[in-house]
Amino acid sequence: MERPAGERSPPLLGCPDRKVGIERGPLAFLKSAPMSRSRTPLQVIVYQDVLCAWCYLAERRLSLLRDELKDLVRWKERPFPMRVHDSVPTQKERARRMLDVRRARLEPEGERLSADLWTQSDVPRSSVPALVALEAAKLQGPSARAMLLQAMRRAALEQGINVSRSDVVFELAAHVGLNMNRFVAAYQSPETKRLVLEEHRIAAERGVRGVPTLVIGQRWMLTGLRELSEYREHLLKCLEKSGLGGGAPDQLVH
Repeated sequence: MERPAGERSPPLLGCPDRKVGIERGPLAFLKSAPMSRSRTPLQVIVYQDVLCAWCYLAERRLSLLRDELKDLVRWKERPFPMRVHDSVPTQKERARRMLDVRRARLEPEGERLSADLWTQSDVPRSSVPALVALEAAKLQGPSARAMLLQAMRRAALEQGINVSRSDVVFELAAHVGLNMNRFVAAYQSPETKRLVLEEHRIAAERGVRGVPTLVIGQRWMLTGLRELSEYREHLLKCLEKSGLGGGAPDQLVH
């Protein structure tokens, strides 16, 4: 069963690269020219936000598939801020975030989630700073980004700490062992923030409306939290359609 994305978004969206017809269903297979058989890995872009409880759960499920699919898939995590503009969340928005957390807590992996982030006075005004921190950490390698992401998610979604504050960001970055001179310089660079905002703009133009969203092979889009078995089924099907799973790719299959 599909779970809501962090932002209220349609369950299925359009093609990331062009405006074409789509089939409706658990996964939209988008019309495109048949792909040539290739042994290059299938690219999966995961759009996510540090402050999103559904992304917290999706990452736990997708991490199992990373181990299963190994070199067949090349994963890319990209930022998609739920809150782009710097402003105090309204009471309605805070209530919606708290409801998301309460619903996410019902999932098997969600028992540690807490809604404290949205009940206190020190609430995040924007999720951009946290995503900028991840881009800054990535300059020190994928493992540096992964460690900071894990630390930030635990702080925000389990402990209710406002990870959009720079003092919190610096403390967490130091805790996971980043080179702080390099990290602070990248974090404070206007170019890093511009990168996050540009990623958001491009993704929105391609049909991304919320998180978590997976763009698979630049041909298919899957939005909202899914069961592990559903993620696995869709990825295996996409591998087959891309000529990586033993079957010939089709132009349009649901």
